[in-house]
Amino acid sequence: MRLRWIIVAVVATALAGGGYWLWQTSLAADVGAAAMAKVACSCVFVDGRSLESCRADDPPGFEGIPVTIDAASKTATGSLFGLIKRRATLQEGYGCVLEP
Repeated sequence: MRLRWIIVAVVATALAGGGYWLWQTSLAADVGAAAMAKVACSCVFVDGRSLESCRADDPPGFEGIPVTIDAASKTATGSLFGLIKRRATLQEGYGCVLEP
């Protein structure tokens, strides 16, 4: 009986820890995707550089975040894991602005 409660406590602790880790990872992924969308948008549409040229300046750790550019709508989208996507759009007179 006592062993059963120990197993339940260990499993509950593991689930809580895993949930916390997943929550923190999703927050960090959202920040990374947003940062790369904003930086790429500003670099391409404000500075007039190519995406390849801009990506050469990525800070360490950000080079793995995929960014796509849509020249027609003047947007840049950063994404991670195919689930988290953030987009920045060029607003004339303001520069690139992250969408909520």
